[in-house]
This record gives sequence, C-alpha cells and structure tokens, in this order.
Amino acid sequence: MTDMPATALSAPQESPECVHFVDDWHGILHETHGGDSDRVVLDCARRLVADPAGEEAYAWTLGLVMMAAHIGRFSRKDVAAAALEALHATDRRLREAPCAHRTHPYESDLDDRIDHFVDDLPLLTNGLAEDRDPDWEDDATKEQWLCPRDIAGYARVAIDVIAPGSVGGIPPRLPVRDARRAEDLRSIVWDYPSAAVDPAQELSAYARNLVANPLGYHRAGLVVVLHAACWYAASGRIRDRRVLDTMVDALEAVLPGLGGASCAHGEGEHPEVGRDTAEQATVGIHLLSPGGRGVYRHWHREELETAPLEAWLCPAFLATIAREALDHLRAGRERLFGLRDTAHLDEVLLRPGGRLDIERLTHAVRFRCRDGQAAEDAGLWAARRFAAGPADPRERLVLLLVACWSVTSGEEAPPEAVHRDLRAILGAVRTDLAADLAADLGADLAAGSCPHEDAHPWEVLAELAGRRHFGFHEDPYGAHLNHLYAPGEYDTPEPPFGLEAWSCPCHVAERVGQALRIIDGAR
Repeated sequence: MTDMPATALSAPQESPECVHFVDDWHGILHETHGGDSDRVVLDCARRLVADPAGEEAYAWTLGLVMMAAHIGRFSRKDVAAAALEALHATDRRLREAPCAHRTHPYESDLDDRIDHFVDDLPLLTNGLAEDRDPDWEDDATKEQWLCPRDIAGYARVAIDVIAPGSVGGIPPRLPVRDARRAEDLRSIVWDYPSAAVDPAQELSAYARNLVANPLGYHRAGLVVVLHAACWYAASGRIRDRRVLDTMVDALEAVLPGLGGASCAHGEGEHPEVGRDTAEQATVGIHLLSPGGRGVYRHWHREELETAPLEAWLCPAFLATIAREALDHLRAGRERLFGLRDTAHLDEVLLRPGGRLDIERLTHAVRFRCRDGQAAEDAGLWAARRFAAGPADPRERLVLLLVACWSVTSGEEAPPEAVHRDLRAILGAVRTDLAADLAADLGADLAAGSCPHEDAHPWEVLAELAGRRHFGFHEDPYGAHLNHLYAPGEYDTPEPPFGLEAWSCPCHVAERVGQALRIIDGAR
C-alpha cells in the first residue's frame, strides 16, 4: 500500500515546525531574503528527502514551491539537484495515494495562490476547521491541501518551475524564464525598456534563434515576436545595424519553409496583429513552450474574442506576418543606415531663382515632432548644400546653423544614414572653417576673443524658450533664421541680434560643437 503523510490522518499540531522557516521562504520568493538562500533551500530539501511521505512533507514541499523560481534561476547546480531529488521522491511516494477529492489546489493557477502560502501554511495543521478558522480564506478545504495527491501535485509543479518541461501531470504553466522574457519584451515594444534590458541584445537573441532553426518548434513564436518588435527595431531606437541585419536574416530564413502555404481559415479568422504589439509579443512568448501554449488554450476558452491557438500556428498566417515584418525592417534599415537621398529637396527648398525658401526649410526642422524624417532630411540637405560652397556667405551661415539645429532640436541624435554625412561636414567646420566663415562675413575679431560675453543668439533664445517666453505656436529660432537670411522679407524679431553676433566664431563653434557632441554620443 502506498505510504500517506501522517498529517492527513493524525491529530492536528498547533505549531508546525515550518512556521520557523516560512518567512525565509517568502523572502526568497520575493528576492528580499538577506541571508544564504542556498542554505535555506538545502535545509528544506534535506528535511523532505529524509521523509518524503511524512507528516511534514506538505510543509517542506510547499516551501520548495515557494523557492522554486529562485532555485531554477540562481541556486548552485548541486542545490537545485538536491531540491529536485527530494521533490521527485515525494511525487513517487504520494501520487498514487487513494483520494476522493474531485479537485486539488495544485491544479489552479500557482501565481494566484503562492503569495498566500506564507499565511496559509501555518494554518493547515492548527486544529481548526475551515469554518471555525477566522484566518482561513482559501476556497479549498484544508483536507484538500493536505491530500497526498495534492502534495505530490505541488511537488511536480515545483519540479516544472525548476526544470521546465521535465515532468507531466500538472496544469499548463508558462515557464518562469519565459514570463520574464514576456515582461522584458513588453517593456521594449512599449518603448520603456526595463533598466536591466538591452533591446538590441534581446531582439538579436530571438532573431539568432530563428536563424539557427527556422523549421523548429519555436518557429511560430519567434516569427510572432519579431513581427511585434519590428516597428520598434526600425524606429531608430536601435543604433546598431547588425540587429536589423540579423532580424532580416531570420525572416528571410523562415519564409522558404513556409513556402506558398495555404490554409482553410476564412477571412478574419487569422489573429489581428500590429494593433497591440505588447499583447502580440506576449502571445509570441507563450508559443515558445508547451506550457505556454497550454496557458494560451486556457485563455482562448475563457476569452472567446482571442484567436484559437491553431490560427497563430497557421503557416499561411506566419508567412504573411513574416513578409510584412521583413518589408518593414528592410525599409527601416535603408532609412536608418543607407545613403539618404536629399536631391529631391532642391525642388522644395529652393525658389526658382536659386535662393533658399528659408521659411520652408526652418519650418521642416521646427516641426520635427510631426515628421521626424522630414526634419532630418532638411538638416542633411542644408549641410550638404553648405559643403558644396554656395557663393553667398550669409546663406552659408544660415545653412550651417540650420544643419546644427536639426541635430540639437530633437531628443535623440539622427540615425546613421543622416549623422554619417553630418559628422564629416560639421567636423570639417570645427577644424577648418569657423574662422574663414567669420572672415567672409567681414567680422573683425581678434583670434580667440569674443565681445559678446557668452550672450550669443542661440543661448539667449534657448533661455527665453526655457522660460516659456514664447507661445506654443511661435518659432523663435525659425523667425530669427528667416530674418538673418532675408532681412528685407521678414520683420526683425525680438530680441534683435546683429550679423556680427550670429557669425561670431565662438557662437558658430558652440553650435557645431553641441551638434557633434550629440552625434558622437550616439555612436
């Protein structure tokens, strides 16, 4: 006959020994334990393996359940092995014990219960029935908790948390490592990466896994993840071209295996993607493991609006979203790292006589929040035209200031496709051209001297803007640059600055230096 834990049959104990350890287990569960966690785990495992079907087996088993995520992630191999040995011993001894219960607590969602273990464990053997115990709030009876089959079930749950996929007979559960991955991935696509998360590293890892095995079990989940993240990757947040290259390589590798896949799904029966990328990323992580897929099946039963699991795994669906992500990543890679063409802007930013349409030029940079690429292109066009050497020195000054402004007006540096040329042009200005520019404009300044006492135009405007001196729809920088270029066409803005202040070598050097610092900070 199979041994049964004495706790299920014997008289109640008012002070079970586990009460001396449950706070430590709870601290390890929440990573707030300040002591030697491995020592606590080993102590619990040794007590369980010494009597895996004894009257206190329930306590040591549930203690290991509380510590399982920590054990699987942080414990030494010998400590994890000791815990697994004890849990397997308990499962073997108790899983076939006679039982009249229809359900057990271990069959429910562990995440919903585990935070209550610290309070419930000491109550299990305090001698009070559920209806007489004012502190007992669980919907299951104490008898169900102490049932040998429940203890064996929780032993298997702990085993699965420590070594995912190594045991059966438990409810489907997303592996702990995948739960962390889902959380990290959501923070990326929300554009608020967690402090410990490197988006480039994370997305590269998913892409490399797909390149390594484009026909494997993980294919569907990885394609869904890469599709969810492709907008973020191509947004300019990632400055390393190799990340986009790897993502492109992964999707190119997976498409031949999907071929010209067809399916029996009707219109609207495939999952909706692209609208909620965080939810999509979460689903993708669930598709990576049998436990995660089981959890998703449960979701689908509970939430009828979700697509069935088979729709997410459909090759035709995967081919469609893989192509969509691939097109988006290729276009983004070219925009971020390719050669940015600005020749077409001649028709937009030059008037028929060849003079600048200065208002259009400054407007593009001013409203970069509406069209960031237009602002980048306008600044790059100005820098290239400056480098080409327009005859009018006033125009050269304005073009240089606009190029610098296009860099400093944004919260982030421009992408490589833009800052590559900007860096070369502005670097040359810093080393060779600042003094020449001042001489061309007739500035009579002694080398190294400056009569403006650090009150240069851009500094003054920035200080006034910081004080909200200007209205939301006013553009102090554009208004001043417009007037600087064409004083006969535009009214003199307040406060007024003379040409000698704008062309001061120190002022020009400050503007160029600030732009270069931003560019170099992104490299």
